[in-house]
Amino acid sequence: MISCAGTGQDGESRIGLTRNYTDNGDGTITDNRTGLMWEKLTDDGSIHDKDTTYYWTDGFNVKIATLNSSSFAGHADWRVPSINELQSLIDYGAVSPAVPPPFNTNCVSNCNLQTCSCSSGSYVWSSTSKTGNPGAAWDLYDSWGFSNSDAKGIGLGLGVRAVRGGS
Repeated sequence: MISCAGTGQDGESRIGLTRNYTDNGDGTITDNRTGLMWEKLTDDGSIHDKDTTYYWTDGFNVKIATLNSSSFAGHADWRVPSINELQSLIDYGAVSPAVPPPFNTNCVSNCNLQTCSCSSGSYVWSSTSKTGNPGAAWDLYDSWGFSNSDAKGIGLGLGVRAVRGGS
């Protein structure tokens, strides 16, 4: 063990990087640290609704395909995020939800992409298959911030928050 006291190193300050997001005003939020652009979720019954769930393959074949075919927010390269990308959204000092503003702002019934940003309060799929079990994929419970793996083919419907870009 090496003492961190007086070194000015990360282990002494334990502050990490501050979060830095931009609401792009087009239904997306950019994480200025990672370069990822995230889809905002709503409570309006649209393709962006926080309560809409998908089987794992439908997350790709329905949700992502719909966003790309409509060039959502002017882009056609949306994808299901990896588990590491999803975990980058979690504030491990918060619960219910564990995602920080601006991913959880003004979420009320019938709000849309211009008036709110919601968290699902539930599990969301990642694109990451479980090592040693390609029939399962990792998912993230955005209300509490923990990850889990579930079988892809058992008909379990989970949310999807689309992402694009990255550094």
